[in-house]
Amino acid sequence: MKTLKINFFISSFFVFCFLSCNQKKEQKAEQTVNVQPEFFLDLVDLQSKNKLGKDTVVTVSNDPVYHKTKKYHAVNALLLLKNEIDLSKVDIKNTLIVFECIDGYKPEMPLELFLKTNPFLAFKDVDAPKGSNWEKIIKNGNEMNADPFYLVYTTAPTEDQEYKWPYNIIKFRFESKSKNIEALQPKDDETAMKGFVLFQKQCITCHAINGIGGEMGPELNYPKSVTEYWKENELVDYIVDPASFRNKAKMPTLGITKQESQEIVSYLKYMAKNKKT
Repeated sequence: MKTLKINFFISSFFVFCFLSCNQKKEQKAEQTVNVQPEFFLDLVDLQSKNKLGKDTVVTVSNDPVYHKTKKYHAVNALLLLKNEIDLSKVDIKNTLIVFECIDGYKPEMPLELFLKTNPFLAFKDVDAPKGSNWEKIIKNGNEMNADPFYLVYTTAPTEDQEYKWPYNIIKFRFESKSKNIEALQPKDDETAMKGFVLFQKQCITCHAINGIGGEMGPELNYPKSVTEYWKENELVDYIVDPASFRNKAKMPTLGITKQESQEIVSYLKYMAKNKKT
């Protein structure tokens, strides 16, 4: 009987150790998979500390903002990034680079794509009038300039919407690709899912849902969804052609169809039932 008790104690001890060890391994594995720290580069701060890098002059053919060939004083954005961040510690394939602008515009692109391009951070327009850093930008009847920085490329195709050309940039922010998807993706609703895909592509750079997204335009879901105070048919038409509703509308014509606009509105109606708490 004594031998049986000893054997039972030894067996129980090893089972406990095995389960405890496995639990720790699972917790460690879960932390490794799920933890994706966010970080950013404050470009204005780096400029004030003379840490942007070596100045150069770049030529951009068919500039998508000025719609002509332009020359800029700029620094190499890739060298800046590599000098400030240890990319060997970044999950590049699963990271987005978000360009934060003064007016709340927040376009984003895959970090992997950004690293394959030839991006430059322009800080002065060679063709700017005397006493100014930039030639004026005219957009939808509004006049503006690109201060403090404008992201340009010497090789990226200007017609490819995957490449972002934001101006008024103040920060590069880096975040997990899955962050927005997990928070904003609809569940078990095919129509809303179509709208979500379109919203991610066309809208999130300017508009937020539940605090996630751009700040150039209004938050669309919290505390009140836009679908709760706009007539649905007019909201659909507005998304297709903002200028038909507002003079000098800041929202551009996105080139989407009425069917696509309806899908976006269906997604917004879905999210109206899923507000942040």
